[in-house]
Amino acid sequence: MGFSSVVGTTVMVVALLICGAYLYTTMDNYYEDVNHAYSVYYEHMHNKLDEKLIITNVIATATQTNITIYNNGSVVVEPDKFTILFDGTVVPEENISYYPQKKYLVPLDSITIVVNWTRPFRICVVSDNGNKYFYSVP
Repeated sequence: MGFSSVVGTTVMVVALLICGAYLYTTMDNYYEDVNHAYSVYYEHMHNKLDEKLIITNVIATATQTNITIYNNGSVVVEPDKFTILFDGTVVPEENISYYPQKKYLVPLDSITIVVNWTRPFRICVVSDNGNKYFYSVP
């Protein structure tokens, strides 16, 4: 075995070690990303299952509807992230306000959503966790 073949073999081994280190680092980063995504997904599903909102009262007039929601679950929700649908149509955010004005709806507390929109027959409130709560206006 000559000098050039020893050098060639050494260069190939070094190149393989560098490639192996790069692949290990890349795969480790991807594993961390997948693991983090799974943790976020698991937390979201846990919150979705533990959420229980109850529409306790609806007062509807021709131009304004007040929807009182009680948090009977064990998860804190953010009412300003709710989506309100009247008869299948999404109500624009500028037509929605909250009383009392608060960022979070904690368990065993309630809030009234004031909607300045036409009188609905069917109401759907979609929470920030994706659960849907329905109410039919008599």
